Amino acid sequence: MTLPCIAVRRANALLFIGVATLALLATGAATAQTTRPADAAKAAEKTAKGIRAVTGATPAAKKLPDGDPCTIVSSADVQKVFPGAKAERSKRLEEYGITECGWKAANGQVLLAVQESYNGGKSAHEDALGMAQGFTNPLDQRALKNVRIEAFPSLGVDAAAFVETADKAKGILGDGALLELRKGEHNISLGSAELPRRDRAAALKAFEELGRAAAKRL
Repeated sequence: MTLPCIAVRRANALLFIGVATLALLATGAATAQTTRPADAAKAAEKTAKGIRAVTGATPAAKKLPDGDPCTIVSSADVQKVFPGAKAERSKRLEEYGITECGWKAANGQVLLAVQESYNGGKSAHEDALGMAQGFTNPLDQRALKNVRIEAFPSLGVDAAAFVETADKAKGILGDGALLELRKGEHNISLGSAELPRRDRAAALKAFEELGRAAAKRL
């Protein structure tokens, strides 16, 4: 079945943004430490141009979420999971209606990325599954089925997360950890390159605690 052109472009845009998010999380400490403001601005513009080139999308006409994305989860709550992390707002995706905050280690590595937007997603589970496409093998039909999506009914909002490490045999090409929260069109995403390195149960527990704080924004 062929999707309408607009639906295809929207799906591709979400996938591109998912890849961009994973790329942000995977940024090395050396790159983060040496990046100048001018270079960061060029990188942000390159991301935006890439989205337009790949998807045919144009900047969103939607208004941005009003609040500061760096206050979705408080510093105290982030520190419990990532001691020493400091917040830095990024505007690279704001023309697409997405606000973003990167919580960074002292060496500049992004430990936690938080994004907020309003969109037409149907469920947190579908949001998480869509983002998982950013690090699974598109040629392996089993790959997405191997990503374990967990629900968090105790958070009081639609919530789903995954924590996986690279396993090429399963079609998982890289580490990934993401929590999606949704209430209607209001969507909050929390992603981490650090959590896959921890015990999976402990990482999911960390997401649950961070999600409990973030859910208050919805």
